[in-house]
Amino acid sequence: MTTKGYSSYRGRGGGGRIVWIIALILVLLAAVAFLVAQQYLVYDEDGHAHWELPFGKNAGQETPENPIKPDDVVIERDDPEPDPDPEPPAMPARKLDELHAREIEYGSLWWTPEYVLAHAEDALVIEVKRPGGGITYGTSVEVAPGTTVEEGVTRDNLIALLQSGRYTVARLNCFTDPSFARAHPDTALSTVSGQPWYDASGRMWLDPGSEAVRDYLTALCLECAQLGFNEIQLDEFCYPATGDLAAIAPPAELNKTEVLADFAAALRDALPKDVALSITLRGDMGEPGGDSGLTAELLGSFDRIYVAAEVDADILSGQLPATFDGVGGLVLMTQHKPEEGSYVLVP
Repeated sequence: MTTKGYSSYRGRGGGGRIVWIIALILVLLAAVAFLVAQQYLVYDEDGHAHWELPFGKNAGQETPENPIKPDDVVIERDDPEPDPDPEPPAMPARKLDELHAREIEYGSLWWTPEYVLAHAEDALVIEVKRPGGGITYGTSVEVAPGTTVEEGVTRDNLIALLQSGRYTVARLNCFTDPSFARAHPDTALSTVSGQPWYDASGRMWLDPGSEAVRDYLTALCLECAQLGFNEIQLDEFCYPATGDLAAIAPPAELNKTEVLADFAAALRDALPKDVALSITLRGDMGEPGGDSGLTAELLGSFDRIYVAAEVDADILSGQLPATFDGVGGLVLMTQHKPEEGSYVLVP
């Protein structure tokens, strides 16, 4: 129903609600503005707050054409170079106990081991390769045709001696081997005319620089080590020093000492580390530094030096390097026991 002079009724408070809605919107906008503005509120060193708005922060500054992004930055550091690996300490000269040994007599490997041990010293020296090239036991190494090999019980008796608990030394005559020289003439020392060369005792010599000779001797030494010998004694390990030496046809630019030292080093590398390598020095080899190619320094590189009776051991001792163990390493080859030092009683 309508009343004359009045509009239709719309209720109370309509304008008030609009005011409240506007006020609420203003409050919300203010809150949002406050939260957004917090990230531009900056405090200086004195604690006073001020605004740094984004549209005025870089005013007057030119924007680079290619701004650098964080991922594009490469930081190079001058890291200190690592310390070089320290050099390994030099291996000390091998120190061996004094040797009190007996060289068993010619043909003793045919005797019973019990008899041999009953007449032995603390250690045994056993000749395994004779000056003529013969082998004193049943070897598995291929030998040259015409080489004498003592088969039979010799190998079994040798193994029994090696398993007796005694210290054992294998003595090999190296380069005086006419059997190998006749079978392989190209490995032997020859004259200028191409004929075999003989020393003052009528012996043929192998060339220490021959690869075939080295392979053969190395194979024998390795077999002795595998059988159980504690030490290898190289005899006649040198160039000849007697006879008509001028008649030998030398290879070009031959350095005898270098040839022998190279072979000794290769042989030592091939042998097990716990097997000693020694050398024999006899009077017919001459003085160190002579025609034999042996020098005091080369002799001193071996673990032991077996000194024959005709060599003055005192003079030799004074020539050897200071690092050489003269107590355990210098072995007198004698028929009578000395009062002190290392010795081997020879037949």
